[in-house]
Amino acid sequence: MSSRILKTHRGYLALAFAIACVTAVLFIVDRQALLEWLAERQQDAVNFTSSNPWQAIGIAFFVYVVVTASGFPGSTALSIVSATILPYWASVFTVSFASTLGATVAMLMSRYLFRDMVQSWFGSRFLQFEEIWERDGIWYLYSMRLAPYVPFFSINLLMGLTRIKVKDYWIASQLGMLPGTLVNLYLGSKLPPLSELIENGIPTLLTPPILLGFTLLAIVPVGIRFALRRRASNNDPAKQ
Repeated sequence: MSSRILKTHRGYLALAFAIACVTAVLFIVDRQALLEWLAERQQDAVNFTSSNPWQAIGIAFFVYVVVTASGFPGSTALSIVSATILPYWASVFTVSFASTLGATVAMLMSRYLFRDMVQSWFGSRFLQFEEIWERDGIWYLYSMRLAPYVPFFSINLLMGLTRIKVKDYWIASQLGMLPGTLVNLYLGSKLPPLSELIENGIPTLLTPPILLGFTLLAIVPVGIRFALRRRASNNDPAKQ
């Protein structure tokens, strides 16, 4: 069995184990008590933000940079949660700049600290990436940032193997991630407090703004993917 297949199987096993652990915890703990505790912490965070807005933004910024730079999963959920606590435009500023800074840190770490390891890890896939990168340049980075189905951490690592300038990387990344960021934060800003959700149940989520947020969350990635495929098809020399 090849090393790539072994790595894939290990990844699936790790994911299955994580899901099993989360499921077990949900069955073991008192879910009502857990939700009430989370609702209290959310209200504490909202109160802290009201009293200390700049400190709250600084903490959220730092946490988001660490999560993005480390490749820890959950950045989308973190974006939505931040918008339930911070004012909408404050969360846009925080998430947009923090995610771009975290991505830039990850790219630079790949370039200067882990280059050989990253190149070995991606193997022949890097050669395919390099060929497309040489052809499309910065547009390729921008299109990958626009498409949420591409793992952002993999993009960060791969781009560290190129000679792209930090300024160009920052601009393409921030502009490319902005549409998805705006959608995630819009949804988060429209969600009711957990305490209200606990008290009134699922109907609390069935409001036009929230339904619009979920709709955008579903169709924006599909629309972007369709547009990118259409552009790639139009630029295919074989069809011209």
